[in-house]
Amino acid sequence: MTKMTSGLALLFFGTSVHATQLIYTPVNPNFGGSYLNGSYLLSNASAQNKHTGGSSYVPPTALERLASSLESRLMSQLFNDAANGGEGYLKTDDFEIQVVNEDGALLVHITDVVTGETTIIEVGGLVDSSTGAG
Repeated sequence: MTKMTSGLALLFFGTSVHATQLIYTPVNPNFGGSYLNGSYLLSNASAQNKHTGGSSYVPPTALERLASSLESRLMSQLFNDAANGGEGYLKTDDFEIQVVNEDGALLVHITDVVTGETTIIEVGGLVDSSTGAG
């Protein structure tokens, strides 16, 4: 048995070993890999995706679109009237808007109905309708 063992050892160590250079080949097609890997990688990513499908966006109903349009129109009219010396008040589900013209300065008081936070915007240079001065 020792002859056989020494023969195997001679055979094993006696053969020449050839090494070649390792070459990196990318897998992802975005980084130079084969385009054939694209669908495989996408299916694996989709299988691991923990997010539920799609966006949470829900398009507004016809009634919501009409209310939004009407609200925009009323605010526009309120500001136009105030710019011409008028005053006004508008309350929506979200905001209370009060427009006051004080001596040619337009004051817009905006109150968030939910939080109670108030913002005041002052615009100067308007014509005071009571005196006709500007």
